[in-house]
Amino acid sequence: MPEKKPSLKDLNENITCSLCFGYLIDATTVIECLCTFCKTCIVNHLDEHNTCPKCNEVIHHSHPREHIRFDRTLQSIVYKVVPGLQARVEKERREAEGEQQEEEEEEEEVEDEVAVEEDPPAGDQCNGENNGGPRPVRSPLPPSHNYSDYIVPVQVDIHTSKTVPTNGKESNPAADFELKELDKPILGCPARCPIRVIKKFVQAKLNVGETIELDILCNDEILGKDHTLEFVKMTRWRTKELPLLLTYRVRPDI
Repeated sequence: MPEKKPSLKDLNENITCSLCFGYLIDATTVIECLCTFCKTCIVNHLDEHNTCPKCNEVIHHSHPREHIRFDRTLQSIVYKVVPGLQARVEKERREAEGEQQEEEEEEEEVEDEVAVEEDPPAGDQCNGENNGGPRPVRSPLPPSHNYSDYIVPVQVDIHTSKTVPTNGKESNPAADFELKELDKPILGCPARCPIRVIKKFVQAKLNVGETIELDILCNDEILGKDHTLEFVKMTRWRTKELPLLLTYRVRPDI
């Protein structure tokens, strides 16, 4: 009697994501517990949590995103057993890339309008000295940008902590890639400015473009791209004195 081949229904439990309930896309496995999810789903989850959403295992207390890995073998299996899935995903990505290009062009226009205040008002100056005087405050957003809220002084520096393991070794990714410091690291930003705008601003000033992906951190915690400065100030910086200190580094491979 010929052996019965398993149906797609029989395999669904092993090839679907428990977060979005769809087939795995860019299957990414948690190292600690070996649970697997879509990459986008698990990365978004780890922006706010440090535990596995399926088994509740603690992934890492402060840097959970560095303890997940792309599962190339499982993703290959998913594409082979689900008819048309790979073609559909590639089509959607091509469409998304077109939309992303339009957004990048809009953000480039924002960056082009960045202006440095030569003599900022006393209320806009931050503590600290630069060649004997206060550092000028500038904003990565033009004055006309639709953010009707207060200004948060932000200092943006290279991430120098060596407590974060990369590929099993303690290292400083920023130093490895020879990232440079910003000429004037003090910014004056609207409280509702999202982290993705800060990252775009840093990439433009360092002239690294899209070739190097950066992480923006506060208190050694990676910040989500949609986190606002107001949210970061309240949840990561809390009662510390301003300026709010953000750091940047090269994103480790996952």
